[in-house]
Amino acid sequence: MTTKNLSREDLLSLLTSMGAILPENTKLPEEDLRKRFAHALDASQQLATLIEATPVDPDLLPKWSSDKTLFEASQRGNISEAMDGSMSQAKKGARAPKEDIFKEMRQSVLGFAYMYDQDLREVCYTDENERWGIFVRLLDVHKIKNDVPLFLFTYKELVPTGAQTLESLFNMFRVEGDRATVNISDLERRALLMLFQRNAKKLHPRYQAINEEGEAKKLGLHASFVLPLCPLGMRELGKITHNAGCDVCGKKNTSRCKQCLSANYCGKECQQQDWKTHKLTCRSLKGGSWDTITTCGLPSFLPHSSMINRLDTLNHPPSSKVSDGKPPADIHNGKVFLAKFQISLAGMSGGAHIMIYDRQRSFQLFWLRASNVALFERAKAMMGHKLKFYRWIRRVGDYGMDVCFDRAPEADPLW
Repeated sequence: MTTKNLSREDLLSLLTSMGAILPENTKLPEEDLRKRFAHALDASQQLATLIEATPVDPDLLPKWSSDKTLFEASQRGNISEAMDGSMSQAKKGARAPKEDIFKEMRQSVLGFAYMYDQDLREVCYTDENERWGIFVRLLDVHKIKNDVPLFLFTYKELVPTGAQTLESLFNMFRVEGDRATVNISDLERRALLMLFQRNAKKLHPRYQAINEEGEAKKLGLHASFVLPLCPLGMRELGKITHNAGCDVCGKKNTSRCKQCLSANYCGKECQQQDWKTHKLTCRSLKGGSWDTITTCGLPSFLPHSSMINRLDTLNHPPSSKVSDGKPPADIHNGKVFLAKFQISLAGMSGGAHIMIYDRQRSFQLFWLRASNVALFERAKAMMGHKLKFYRWIRRVGDYGMDVCFDRAPEADPLW
């Protein structure tokens, strides 16, 4: 219905609004972008963590009950949003800029909770000129893992004709009680419909059959569900933006930039197209010296390690991925990549260390001062009062790393 109506430009805009920023010159196929956005929708609901099995059968889930209001239980955010108050601002509606669409979607889903608390069961989403609409009827709210609400509803996309106005179409579905009307942008409309359609496929066939029976069949209603939408943390953003193939088009048969080894290209055309973006990295690495360090998993003097990034959701944040004794896989396949070095806030006697991880959080390893005192102190001095820096590295063996300490990135990334 609407999945195909999201253009390549739309998909890039939606991913950007979620924090998954891809290179401006990317030639990744449209279908690849669509899959990345679909993964982002699942990740924002934390489906892999909260839904233990599919298909989802609401009949087997307890009805919602809690000392909290649904609105309180559905609030989602991270440290960054708590500091800038962005999610507490009013919804921008039909005129929302593209970079705010994901926040608008999150507020729309949060609106389900507010409506339910106010005994409202129907909402109509429309643009300012009533050229189209989405009718939603909340059926029930269930409780799933970690006391998270699952909103079960039916919906229908509406387009007025010369004979019927949008208001008359909405009134066809109306039952007794008040109804909410919310203005949204066209891009949010299409993104919400993709979310609803995607989740509908995860429902038990019994609920999918609602589409073919009784009033639902007559009115063309479709059953679906949604969970509260969270901001995407760095681990998920890293997965969504990761590209194992050509940095421009994604093709698998690649060779590396000979000067810096940090970029993969399928041929000269993509390499030339990417030069404007890549040259800063390439030139910053050219002529740099490399030192080899040896890392380890969780040291014996650290019984526990916990890390929260400012972008990780505050509601059930992902656990830190510390090596469990097995060397972590090299998802970068020998390629040079940026890693974050962060020194411990409080060193122990003989136990000073630096934690190292990549954007994808595919590993979290530790570099002990005792392994190379002189090099460790040199790195510590480079960090200064920030207590962290980013450097280009490549994996060497299970726990070894080649690090270009004397070449910093042009600008520190935001992770």
